[in-house]
Amino acid sequence: GKYSILRDYVRSIKVEGEQKATIRFETNPGLQAQVDWKEGMQLINRRGEIFEINIFLMLLGYSRTKYFELTIDKNQETLMMAMINGFRYFQGVPKEIIFDNMKTVIDRSRTNYQQAVVNETFYQFSKDMGFEVWPCKPYRPQTKGKVEALAKLTSRLKPYNNEFDTLEELEEIVREVMNDINNDESYATNEKPLTLLEKEKEYLLPLPNQEL
Repeated sequence: GKYSILRDYVRSIKVEGEQKATIRFETNPGLQAQVDWKEGMQLINRRGEIFEINIFLMLLGYSRTKYFELTIDKNQETLMMAMINGFRYFQGVPKEIIFDNMKTVIDRSRTNYQQAVVNETFYQFSKDMGFEVWPCKPYRPQTKGKVEALAKLTSRLKPYNNEFDTLEELEEIVREVMNDINNDESYATNEKPLTLLEKEKEYLLPLPNQEL
């Protein structure tokens, strides 16, 4: 009937839009990044003390370059500072950044029936930095890259159990592992992320000035 025809038409538009987003994420340098967290990860130092940490991730879509940062909380200020540190690592800002339903970013989650509402403070931050916020539902196809990146980092950090003393040492370990991962050949591109980053930098937006 007419309702099934309408439903199929809407579904075709939705699928076409999702495929377009995925294709854009896969192919265009400087266009998109993904942001996520690895929450509540536990590591034990040489004295048997348990460190419960979060790992922030920002992943560039074209080069597959990853920026990881250890944090002890996930509040909005921490998120924004980690993103700024990531932009500095990439030496530029992607035009669009994909977020799942983070409470520090999204006031109202996106559903099949309504658009997401971005938090006003974070919206202003995105304008200052120059990127567009892309809310999406969790577990969409384009989130696969960040899931794999966080899994790789987790597996690389496990051997450091009982191999560090302080939080500062653990932060340095995370940075070293990040650089090692970014120098590994990517299965998706068959090249090292940092090699492709040299090309992607040309398409990233410039870093905001220091005063801002």
